[in-house]
Amino acid sequence: MKKIYIIHGYFASPTDHWFPWFVEKVHADYGIEVEVLRMPTPDTPDMDEWLEKLHDKIGMPSNETFIIAHSLGCITLLHYLDTLQENFALGGMILVSPFDKPLEVFPNLNSFVDITLNFSKLSRSVAQKYVIFSDNDMYVPPFISKTIGVKLDSALLEIPRGGHFLGIEGFETFPELYEIFKTMLAKR
Repeated sequence: MKKIYIIHGYFASPTDHWFPWFVEKVHADYGIEVEVLRMPTPDTPDMDEWLEKLHDKIGMPSNETFIIAHSLGCITLLHYLDTLQENFALGGMILVSPFDKPLEVFPNLNSFVDITLNFSKLSRSVAQKYVIFSDNDMYVPPFISKTIGVKLDSALLEIPRGGHFLGIEGFETFPELYEIFKTMLAKR
């Protein structure tokens, strides 16, 4: 049985941005439930608490598990997957505006990126990988997201003028992401 999760980012909640639209669309088209994880204290995030949430909710992923993460949720997801001791096989992962370097605008998030990830392990363990980024992201420099995609041997999608893919930037829907997700499901 397919399990689909969305991990939101800093200052976000399950009802923000394109998350509700995506949940409804997947349910209407496939009859599959999507769980948008409510990350603890998103205004003052703590890496250990966020990792614990992923361990509690996702546990050991399988090739029937698909995870979409946005912004701070991306580095949290990568760190979580990297902490799994045994071999795992994640069916698919879509990272939207990922970063693994300190962000000038959010120095309070530096603890999330003060880690060393085993990108080769992550690449081998995730069957389908996409990184979506924009050429005008005001928070995450595009080259950081693109570099993560390259390190993961991931497919890349640059969306011109997409910003940080926030609701206030017009991303109440996200058809490009949905098309990638549909392609992933079709391959499983």
